[in-house]
Amino acid sequence: MSKDKTETVKIRRAPKFIPFMLTGVLLGGIVALVLTLLITTEEGKTAGFITQILVYCLGLGGGVGLVAAVIFDAVTARKLKDVQVSKSTSS
Repeated sequence: MSKDKTETVKIRRAPKFIPFMLTGVLLGGIVALVLTLLITTEEGKTAGFITQILVYCLGLGGGVGLVAAVIFDAVTARKLKDVQVSKSTSS
């Protein structure tokens, strides 16, 4: 004989953090490219200079992407939906 037990559960959609971070890294790479083209130094554009700009912008972009994901998660955490579910147990 099976018994059905109905419970109320709360569900919500949570963002995936990796796509947010990768989008931030991509935007950071674009910013690094633009900065490399705009900034000129006395010694010229050396490989070390370009690498530093790229590393800093990629890291900063990834961090901004993660912060955006955390903020988006906090905003969507308030939007919970109540759903009735049945749990079937056999005895």
